[in-house]
Amino acid sequence: MTDSMLSTIEKIKLQEQEQEAKLKEKREYETNITSLQRSIRDTLTLKEKLHDEEKALNERILKLASQIEVEKIKNKAIKSEVESLKKELEGLKRDINNNISNVWEIRSSYCEAVKQTSDEYDVWALLIKPVCTEPIVRNNTPEKEIFSNEGRLQTAIERREKALAERNRLLAEPDAGSEFVRIKNALRYLDEKVASLRN
Repeated sequence: MTDSMLSTIEKIKLQEQEQEAKLKEKREYETNITSLQRSIRDTLTLKEKLHDEEKALNERILKLASQIEVEKIKNKAIKSEVESLKKELEGLKRDINNNISNVWEIRSSYCEAVKQTSDEYDVWALLIKPVCTEPIVRNNTPEKEIFSNEGRLQTAIERREKALAERNRLLAEPDAGSEFVRIKNALRYLDEKVASLRN
């Protein structure tokens, strides 16, 4: 082989190597382009998905904001109702205290009246028939009437003892009275009701 042929062969080989290198580079470019296109498609899909999620989140935020406003209005209404109930409760407490005072004043006046009556009058003298000042010619009172007077006297004594016991009970400490206990329980129930409404 001559030198010209060898140089031609070398040139051809170099050309083939260059073509192979260009083909390889072209394939890499195409691969990169395909990869980039796939990445772009994925990015666009993700962008659409994120856009939809953002839209849904914005709608949810608006809905929650409206719910918050509604809850604020409800809370305001409940607070005003609680304040109204507190004022009403205070009024009821004042009325109950006034009524309790009136009841105990009435009881005290009754006790005082009973005491004055029992102190001023001799119950025995009121229950027993007055003795006639004129001389009695004959004494023929039947035994039945005597027993009847004794029975009435015993009944009067029992009534007097009951009245004294009732007077002493009414003069005792008012906290032990049934009305006071009932009113106190009612006040405690109202306090618990108001406390539950606050919570």
